[in-house]
Amino acid sequence: MPNPEILITGTGLVPDSTVEYVTSRDYTPRRIRRDDLTEDELIEALDGAFGYLIGGNETPTDKVFESSTRLRAVAFVGTDYRLYVPGWRRARSLGMSVVSTPGANTQSVAEFTILLMLTQSRSFASVAASAEQPDSAPPPVGRTVAGKRLGIIGLGRIGKEVARIARLGLGMEVCYAAPRRATDADAELGIRHCAKSDLLRWSDVVSLHRPGPAPQEEPELTAREFALMRPGTLLVNTVHPDLVDPPALLAAVADRGLRCAFDGRGSGPEWEALTKFGPDRFLAAPLMAYNTTDANETASMAAARSVCDILDLDGRRTAEGEPAGELK
Repeated sequence: MPNPEILITGTGLVPDSTVEYVTSRDYTPRRIRRDDLTEDELIEALDGAFGYLIGGNETPTDKVFESSTRLRAVAFVGTDYRLYVPGWRRARSLGMSVVSTPGANTQSVAEFTILLMLTQSRSFASVAASAEQPDSAPPPVGRTVAGKRLGIIGLGRIGKEVARIARLGLGMEVCYAAPRRATDADAELGIRHCAKSDLLRWSDVVSLHRPGPAPQEEPELTAREFALMRPGTLLVNTVHPDLVDPPALLAAVADRGLRCAFDGRGSGPEWEALTKFGPDRFLAAPLMAYNTTDANETASMAAARSVCDILDLDGRRTAEGEPAGELK
């Protein structure tokens, strides 16, 4: 009987070493080097597969999992699978195990957060874009970050690493808003817990690090929150564009001089209007904070290991090739 197949999608997130690892565990990798599989294409690709590594930008829906009768183990090569795998609840209800790789890209996202903060503090994006133009204007006067106030909303792995770099590496003052106080981090880093409203009033820089928005959830930052921020505050968002209300953000940039840096781009008329302010006021990079060689290798290997372990525990296959039982 041939070895059970594991589907691996995506063009760049999963390296060849991970595919070789799947083979070494006596599974057959079915690799599709595409990031944009449609629902029907994904259903076809998963036909007969026992495992699935989500390494592309496809959207696995309820229908996808309902159609994948042999599928037992699904791994999102990243952290926030609830945001990017809308059918995860249905998958679990069908007895599939759905896992992710928390912590694998912590350092990459934290470093990119600091990069965006420094880029906006020195108007680096616009200066770099005009560097080869001989008649370009003198670069704008920048801002130092040492001694500035950084407010972090959400102190998970990434938020804590951003706090560490900012506090110990850049000499910033740091406070954070989170459901629970992190007493160990308070003592280790010299940071403090506060209410979100106080954080917004206090901060020179606000950085979002809470989980991505759930369906129908109100954005984390609306007109109510923007009204609390000081004029000229810098907002950094490396989580998801939907954590911010677009009309309220546009008004804050236009009327209160808010500056922004996003990892990931939204859509709609407000986003189009925001881009017209130029990168010194509004910078939206393509989704890239997580995407480093180191993070990708760690995350994809963790995902592959989890899928293989789950299938091993599940008996991998019955003589008839039917699912062996419910997994949690």
